[in-house]
Amino acid sequence: MGHIFISYSHKDKDYVHRLADFLQAEGFEVWIDDRIDYGTRWPLVIEDAIDSCECFILVASKNAHESEWVQHELARAQRLQKRIFPLLLEGSPWLSFESIQYFDVRGENLPNKKFLNALNRVEKERFEYFRHVASEYWPVYQNDDYRFSVRYPGEGDFVEIPPDLVQVNLPVLRGTDFDERTLTVHFRNNGNLSSQLIEGLPLINQSRYVDILGLKFLRESGSEGGMSRWHELVSYSTARDSKVVTISFHLATYAVEVFGLGPGQIVEVDREAAKDIILYVVSSFMWLD
Repeated sequence: MGHIFISYSHKDKDYVHRLADFLQAEGFEVWIDDRIDYGTRWPLVIEDAIDSCECFILVASKNAHESEWVQHELARAQRLQKRIFPLLLEGSPWLSFESIQYFDVRGENLPNKKFLNALNRVEKERFEYFRHVASEYWPVYQNDDYRFSVRYPGEGDFVEIPPDLVQVNLPVLRGTDFDERTLTVHFRNNGNLSSQLIEGLPLINQSRYVDILGLKFLRESGSEGGMSRWHELVSYSTARDSKVVTISFHLATYAVEVFGLGPGQIVEVDREAAKDIILYVVSSFMWLD
């Protein structure tokens, strides 16, 4: 799934750090605001993180109830109709969320299996939606040697590169700073899931295992860049016997200042939404019997 935004009072940060570590160990991507620079863009970063989150966790306590920021964050999440999961850390439910099913963690307990299952259901629903859309609108690539099929965006330029690669070069979005959008499917027969062994991919710096519609994938992501270009990579790898398939999405952007472009000349694009394209592709992946 996309990241989980945790809204909390900084007076409860010790519990929230335990919670974040717990959720990350369970394979979820977590966003908390102690990982940003508290500069002039702080409110904008918070807004972006809420707008692009898949789920919103509210750590409800007396401190959080009295926090103006927490109330603003909750109001924005409700307005955007985000999936909200309140964790009651102390006291009683507030008026603004007592109609939502909440999970009792009073005594600074970590959430139970029921809570994790609720988060996993959100992820499953999302991938089921992606699979439905992809199967209805996108062409299919089938590999009879490795016995798998996967769907890909029809508007891209499809290229088969023997012996172990297919590539879809997607159109560059006009008016944005996107320089390159490339979807690749690598297949190999060495049993190693890591995409770091694939030549030419940007450096991987985050990895975790995820379950996608009954299949286990290694999700890896990374970014790197210099003065003029920035590269982001997200990849998903799965295996059956010794056969491994890696689906990766590479997004490159150019530095606006290098090209002398000013405000208003570049259209802002939701990068997380732009990267969702790989989720459509991964959700359509199937091993053939």
